[in-house]
Amino acid sequence: MMLDMEVEYTGLISDLSSSESGLISLIGITGDWGGSGSFCCTPALATLLYSRMLGVDVTETRGIDDDVLDVVAEVTNMMIGNIKNALEVVTGPLAISVPTVIHGRNFQFRNASGLRGVAMGFSGEGHIFEVRIGLAPTSDSVGARNRIPVLGLAHI
Repeated sequence: MMLDMEVEYTGLISDLSSSESGLISLIGITGDWGGSGSFCCTPALATLLYSRMLGVDVTETRGIDDDVLDVVAEVTNMMIGNIKNALEVVTGPLAISVPTVIHGRNFQFRNASGLRGVAMGFSGEGHIFEVRIGLAPTSDSVGARNRIPVLGLAHI
């Protein structure tokens, strides 16, 4: 809503291929469950998000600078923060870190083994993006909360 953009959920993503050029913003998640959340998008979408969030008219040739990276970090914080809040009903209290944004060419990323995760695809204004969450119990005291039914996390 804040970005005046219609976003459509396109489904779960099973192809974890590398990006030719893009941005990834990572947030750590801690509590009885721990892991990470991420937002992945193209430079063109990052520029559009910057334009919409700050209400300025920019072209895709603007380039990725600190201002665009700050907007991507804030969008990640909002999305992963909302997912974290929904998960807390099952996982108990969780905390998130400040986002780290990476931009470049030909990079790959993966979660450490043992994390249960889900990668969700979305599209908006002709751009595609991904939101990923990977979590695992951080202690044996989790008990009955060892599976997360929210967002299909228990199925992957």
